[in-house]
Amino acid sequence: MRTEELIADAQRMVKELRGRINGGGMGLDEAEGQILEMVNWIGDTMVQEVVAGLAEPTSANQITIGGEVAVFERVRNLRFINRFGEEVVRPRRCYRYRDRAGGVAPLDAKLGIDGCFGFSPLMTYLICMLGADESYGGAADKLAATLGFKVSSTAVQRTTEKTGERIPDDPEEVIGEQRQQEPCSLMVVEVDGTTSPQIKELEGITGRASLRAGTCYKECNLVVIEKRSGEKVVDRWTGARYGPRREFVEYAEQAGLRMGYLQAPESVFLADGARHNWDMQETHFPGSVPILDYYHATEHLADYCDLLPAALRAGRHRRWRTLMWNGEVLQMIVELKQSLAQVTDTDAAWKQINYFTNNQHRMDYGRYRDAGWPIGSGLVEGQCKFLVARRFKGNGMRWRPHDNRCVLRTRLALLNGDLKRYFSPSADCEIAAA
Repeated sequence: MRTEELIADAQRMVKELRGRINGGGMGLDEAEGQILEMVNWIGDTMVQEVVAGLAEPTSANQITIGGEVAVFERVRNLRFINRFGEEVVRPRRCYRYRDRAGGVAPLDAKLGIDGCFGFSPLMTYLICMLGADESYGGAADKLAATLGFKVSSTAVQRTTEKTGERIPDDPEEVIGEQRQQEPCSLMVVEVDGTTSPQIKELEGITGRASLRAGTCYKECNLVVIEKRSGEKVVDRWTGARYGPRREFVEYAEQAGLRMGYLQAPESVFLADGARHNWDMQETHFPGSVPILDYYHATEHLADYCDLLPAALRAGRHRRWRTLMWNGEVLQMIVELKQSLAQVTDTDAAWKQINYFTNNQHRMDYGRYRDAGWPIGSGLVEGQCKFLVARRFKGNGMRWRPHDNRCVLRTRLALLNGDLKRYFSPSADCEIAAA
């Protein structure tokens, strides 16, 4: 169908809808619904004609793609649902790899559809954008309302999880080299962790039977790396990993290097008081200024004050918090020790005093503020809530470990602004006759 005919049909519909609204036969909401149906029909017609008219990238019987040799096998149909809700079908040449299992269709690689799962690249991106952000059923409902056709929650789940399988979680692969060279005056590294429910992995139990296994809570560790120039944030990257702590530490170090940690003129490292955080800072972020999260420290101060008689709590808390805010931690510790005779639980009081003593060199908050450095790890704590709690800790929600990790990678790509690039043709899809 020619473009001129599509325009003529649209003009006729405009005239008809205008007349029906003027006559009181419909409202604008119904008119918009009919327009959306036509827009989808026009869009589908155009996509069908674009795909039907594409030339095969090669007709050679043997090719190299991504450095691997593949030989022609047969012609098979390419099938996918486009952005307008209709199936597109056309034949294309398929090749099998000579030295390993699997194959490739050069036309799929040329379109960027080789990384999609029954949908066009744009449609796959839209599904993942919502599927990574909320429940699969909710995502399907929103897609149907906005696109004008139904997408099943099963399709949303499969597409979101399958996309996560192909997104790497190695910072060297997901953080572009140009970000390392981007100048900044300060790099801020914040780390934290949270837990979410997973289905216990039982040896030999897979499929639906695994759903009957119990629930366990697995830790997800997060790192947020921010590059600042003066008061302006010039770049930010968030990473997260389920699994052993040592793997997360290596992951965070790689991310820091990839973001340009070694080139940053100044760097600070914020975390709560857990010993492993400071082992990580000393070993993998040497030279950074260690800063104990101020708000985490105030919680410990409140716990100490709760051990005092009620009449003393408010006044002592105000004074000691002011000392802490100004970086006068040694004076605060002296006064805490002087008040030990008044506490209700000496062991609990010494626990808090030792906490401040062990972290005093990370609590010079007056100096940090004068330098323009952050003193609270609210950024990474906010990402814990947004990235993990919002998606993986819903009411009654449990996750298979594999699915959990896959959706996390998709969600990270969305958060970091990288998701769309996984549905575009890559440099590896260049094809040459072998």
